[in-house]
Amino acid sequence: MAHRLKVTISNIIGLWFGADTPIRQYKILMNPELWAACLQVAAEFRPESGALCVEQYRKADKVAFARAVQAELTQTREEIMA
Repeated sequence: MAHRLKVTISNIIGLWFGADTPIRQYKILMNPELWAACLQVAAEFRPESGALCVEQYRKADKVAFARAVQAELTQTREEIMA
């Protein structure tokens, strides 16, 4: 049973910031493009709150991260189509 996630803010936050469980690992395995975009964004993302670690991120930081992931996926898809 494949579990392809819709690229919503909520799904991205749950995937990236969620507890490491077997279900999360399965979602990562089934969504390699989304996970790669999360990794790419995480490498250069700086939260507006100035939090030094992910555990200190505020809701606004998580939403900004998810929007950056959505933008990364859009850009990647446009490059592939061009």
